[in-house]
Amino acid sequence: MAPSAIHAQTPSQAGIITGLVADPSGAVIPGAIIHVETHKPSKFNQPNITSDATGHFALTLPPGTYDITIVFEGFTPFVATVTTHAGTASHLNAALNIATDSEQVNVTAGNSTSAADNKSALVLGTAELATFSDDDATFQQQIQAIAGGDPTQPSSVYVDGFSGGQMPPKDSIREIRINQNPYSAQFQDLGFGRIEVFTKPGSDKLHGHFMAFSNDSALNTQNPFVGSQPPYYMLVLRANLNGPIGKKTSFFVSGFYNDQQNNSVINAAATQASAAPLITTISSPTLSSDFTLRLDRQITPNNVLTARYEMNHSTLTDGLAPPPSNNGPSASALPQTLQSEAFNNASTTQTLQLSDSQNIGKNMVVETRFQYIRSRSNQDPLSNAPTVIVEGYFNGGGNSSQALHDNTDRTEFQEYVSIAHGQHFFRVGGRYRTIRDANLNTANYNGVFTFPDYATYAAAKPTPANPTGSAGATQFNITTGQSSAVVLTGDLGLYADDEWKARKNLTLDFGVRVESQSAIPDHFDPAPRIGISWAVGQTDKHPPIVTLRSGFGIFYDRFSSGNILTAIRQQSGNIQPSYYQVNPSFFCETSLSACSGSIATLSATPPTLYNISPHLRSEYFLGTGLTAERTIGKIGTVTINYLHLQADHQWISLNINAPLPGTFVYGVPNSGIRPLGGTQNIYQFSSNASSTTDMAFANAQLHPTKKINLWAFMGDRFKRGDSGGATSFPTNQYHIADDYGRSAASTFRLFTGADVTLPLGIVVDPFVAYFSRQPFNITTGTDLNGDTQYNDRPSFATAASPSASVYKTAFGTFNALPLPGEKIIPINYGNGPRFFYTELDLRKQFRFGPLPATPPGPAAKPGPNGKLPPPPPRPYSLSFSAEADNLFNHTNLAAPVGVLTSPQFGQSLNLGGGFGGNPNANRRISFGAFFDF
Repeated sequence: MAPSAIHAQTPSQAGIITGLVADPSGAVIPGAIIHVETHKPSKFNQPNITSDATGHFALTLPPGTYDITIVFEGFTPFVATVTTHAGTASHLNAALNIATDSEQVNVTAGNSTSAADNKSALVLGTAELATFSDDDATFQQQIQAIAGGDPTQPSSVYVDGFSGGQMPPKDSIREIRINQNPYSAQFQDLGFGRIEVFTKPGSDKLHGHFMAFSNDSALNTQNPFVGSQPPYYMLVLRANLNGPIGKKTSFFVSGFYNDQQNNSVINAAATQASAAPLITTISSPTLSSDFTLRLDRQITPNNVLTARYEMNHSTLTDGLAPPPSNNGPSASALPQTLQSEAFNNASTTQTLQLSDSQNIGKNMVVETRFQYIRSRSNQDPLSNAPTVIVEGYFNGGGNSSQALHDNTDRTEFQEYVSIAHGQHFFRVGGRYRTIRDANLNTANYNGVFTFPDYATYAAAKPTPANPTGSAGATQFNITTGQSSAVVLTGDLGLYADDEWKARKNLTLDFGVRVESQSAIPDHFDPAPRIGISWAVGQTDKHPPIVTLRSGFGIFYDRFSSGNILTAIRQQSGNIQPSYYQVNPSFFCETSLSACSGSIATLSATPPTLYNISPHLRSEYFLGTGLTAERTIGKIGTVTINYLHLQADHQWISLNINAPLPGTFVYGVPNSGIRPLGGTQNIYQFSSNASSTTDMAFANAQLHPTKKINLWAFMGDRFKRGDSGGATSFPTNQYHIADDYGRSAASTFRLFTGADVTLPLGIVVDPFVAYFSRQPFNITTGTDLNGDTQYNDRPSFATAASPSASVYKTAFGTFNALPLPGEKIIPINYGNGPRFFYTELDLRKQFRFGPLPATPPGPAAKPGPNGKLPPPPPRPYSLSFSAEADNLFNHTNLAAPVGVLTSPQFGQSLNLGGGFGGNPNANRRISFGAFFDF
């Protein structure tokens, strides 16, 4: 029951109507619009309201008779006549049926001040989802991009209220909400960037959907970086069937098959066989499949049980990039990676979700949820040869990741209670998650040789007369010991909040969340949350001029189990020791057997350790913002937002025994003074970094006519920080702030889409995206300070800079061997290319079959627009679509090479990932066929 819906009437003057909105299975529907019309002429005007997150609503109305219409996209409107009496309360259960296209009715919501009704949320229903690609890989990347995630702060995805899952196929999704209730204490994450996915339930009648979507290389334009390449294609098959099982149970079952016969692009400045550049492609096919079953059972009128099971399987052959996840984007080659580093990957993920919702009386809802995710993945290299990295030229030899066999089991328990009491809406609850990660990892067991340039590499190559090669590599790294490890960790989150309807146009929200995680030193993370909403100028007769919302909160992240596994393996140096040797005197290119004697001597040196700092804190950020919402008549809403994030205790890795600044002599192994003595490197997960983010963004959702649906999102984000994540290292281990600067993400982003029905029933769905230039980092390709990290940046060249180390580039003149007193260039100093993408989808539907008989019964009542609903359509439909990906054939380039000493410095070596991540073509044309009944 949403207190935001309670109108200002005293109990003695008015009657109260409470209600619950649900689908045919009994599953609650949040965000349904409730429209009230009085039978007699009256000055009283009840604004439209929406059901809350638990599907409940409440109305306080003067005595009288009213028509209450409840509308939600994709469902037939529910209409009921209710009479209220002074000082009495009544309850209304609204069960909405699945609608055909012709039965859907749009009603614009009123300006509720409930925290869950923020118009800054981007709500993607049936019409909005139609504007996105029918290729699930592309679709998922589009959603992630809109949410604004970046590599250091990816967006979180919740599926039917559960965390940690994978996004379902597009046809199984009822609705997606981004930025819903941003300061809610119920969630660990800030709403700005949170993606909430709601899957489709079964309907009260049998319905089916079958589709085929395909693309072939003959239809596409050529990748401008490569010549001829092997033929490739894409074939996507999806189907779902849903309906009732008896009177109280419904089912929704779906299947998915995706065959992506892709190629990976190789663009290297040289290879292990030749100093000549190499541009070629190799076949890297991806196969994925998905099966989902959802059951909804109405146990009692006040108790609904939902069960959902999903199994996803994917394989990648001859991949050069990290394997796909969640129905997989196409495999794409990393620049300068040779075919010898290819690997095969197979993964299977099974998800079981159980949800039980109970209405206790008229004012309380109790929700109990359980989730189990079982993931199994195996990645194996094609070669066990040593990895050879020639900075700025190529990555060759065997893949340094080698074998990775991972078994992960996750559980999640949730218990939430919602209570309506007068003008207050209380929520309390908790979530407990566990993760058991057991894996076999042989990364770097094959050994890694790093060279500063090709000439040095070529001079060190082994010969029949010298099978151990010569000196020249700047670093050799090898890992040995036990390959298997197991970690079990968990986190707990408890919350409580009170949404108080202080006035009819003013809502205050006070909440607190407390979190804790095992396996790290920090076990107590309090997170207060505050929100306020004010509908300025709203009266009984007039909508608000503008609705203002503001809030504040602290939001924590949870430390990855993968990082804990790293510490378990390497914190003592006894389980999986890792050794680094600077300027080794040997180089075995195809096998380490010839160098076994030299490698054996490494066991006498202290291994590199990797542990968790005893002072590690959970990283968090303080978020505050302001939103202005404006309803534009009955056609939609526009919002403008500002958000400030101050992040502290951000995770970063440090070499706490690196040579002190100024003491290491480049080219002299083991030189420099270390604070802990010796020459041992000690890596440590720390929480000493910070960042600041300022965002301004706006979004609009407009429905000017029944045949036109528009949405848009535009945002500018300026983020500065000194960490790239928990496994990133700074350039100066003793002064992290040297790396404080802009992030490697585009600052300005624009997305817009439309769903337009043209004459003859042709539907046009355009989608446009634009990103400003993406910064990239410029490095020297060398380790100048002896900390074993190859991330050092050049300085701005001066008159004193030696000409041999000076590089004149389009980005400036730099010195690759900075002299004392020369200014080091800022992090992410370079500006990469812009990104412009257009997608256009054309669809035409043909309906056929016998007209349904008109059922006997009372005459239909007018809907909210005063018109009678149209007659039901014919039962079958066949649709055809044509989709153009990158319609205008604009060449979007990947980030340039940032290694200053590379002959390819500043050049983009491939197409940008874009949406779908397909490196094969610049523009793709795909066709689809859809059958529904």
